[in-house]
Amino acid sequence: MATSNNASMADLSLYILTFNCGLSAIDVDAFASQLFSGLTSPTLPDLLVLSLQELAPIPYGLIGGSFLVPYFSRFYHAVQKGARKASNATDNAPIYTPISARNVGITGIMVFAKDPEAIQDIETAGVGVGMSEMGNKGAVGVRFTYRDKGSSTELTFVSAHLAAMEDEVLRRNEDWKNIVRGLIFSSTTADRKQNAASLPGDQRPLLSISPQDASIYKPTSHLFVAGDLNYRTSTIKPSPTDHLETFPQPHDDPSSEQHYSTLFLSDQLNRERHAGRTLHGLTEAKVTFPPTYKYNLEEPYLKLDEELSAWHWAKHRWPNHRAVALEVSVPLVPIPAPSEDEEGDDPRIHPPFEIDIDWKSKRDRARLLELVTGYSMYLTTTWEGRGLVMAMVVGSVGAYFVIRALLGM
Repeated sequence: MATSNNASMADLSLYILTFNCGLSAIDVDAFASQLFSGLTSPTLPDLLVLSLQELAPIPYGLIGGSFLVPYFSRFYHAVQKGARKASNATDNAPIYTPISARNVGITGIMVFAKDPEAIQDIETAGVGVGMSEMGNKGAVGVRFTYRDKGSSTELTFVSAHLAAMEDEVLRRNEDWKNIVRGLIFSSTTADRKQNAASLPGDQRPLLSISPQDASIYKPTSHLFVAGDLNYRTSTIKPSPTDHLETFPQPHDDPSSEQHYSTLFLSDQLNRERHAGRTLHGLTEAKVTFPPTYKYNLEEPYLKLDEELSAWHWAKHRWPNHRAVALEVSVPLVPIPAPSEDEEGDDPRIHPPFEIDIDWKSKRDRARLLELVTGYSMYLTTTWEGRGLVMAMVVGSVGAYFVIRALLGM
């Protein structure tokens, strides 16, 4: 999903990919082999953005920090391997430089650039919309300015994971509302922070002066939202026989009621978006491909749709057709801020929701809960945690007998 100005000049190439990792570390070779399969041009894009959901096991994601380094690291190596393959590079020199890797709970985002010197004024944001506003569901964002040869434009990328299940449409809409209200960007550039701190109090940039500049709907920025939004193609779960009788198959005639295009008739995302209840102001590229979700892992793997005799659907989920990769070009020119006098429902002028003035305290409180919950789960549900608890128990018992022996001397 994206919102941006239309312009005739398109200089900056972007490639955005969303991937639900299933709470597991990725297979580097498998991911690299398919990473750039969505490109229509042989030239690698200037920017690569990975929108990641269920990035790691829940305890690791809630704790964060060093617990997530191995998971982010696998994506780094997959990106370099995939880029070398796509560009037919003969050496092992990195093609992309990591610009940002951030997470809120188990939702993450990674940004890579071919020219890191072009990236300036990095800002990040995160908000949880899961239980007690923790990051088992939520959104994380990165914003920066891209400058090249005297031209520049500002870009905002948001990775999101909303509530699951077919009948939870209202909950997903509420999740989006809370993301808009609580995803507030702040600078990660030390120089900018130092410069702001050195200004007199009445000259410092305050959120209360221009709250929209800190929100996802900054008037002068392109906005791209990607992730596992969980909007479905039905409001009820499939029956035990739907996967045999109703789900689409490769050779269905386009006029057939079973053809995958009929899924759009009950598509929750389009319905809610057009009604102005979610993803306000965003547009989606036309979907011309078969469903990408959700298949059983059955051979043959990595075959073209026209080469398959059947799609092996998961029985418990309706097929869905959201894109997993987007290739797009944006003009390398600044976006003029819209005039407040302009009419219409442009969310950059008329935001759909007000910023939550308590966003910082709520995120801090949720972060504390994430740490408590994460460490509790780590110590009780993982082999490493159980081993640590056992070592502590054995150590405590051993120390008790040593002290007792010393006191008895």
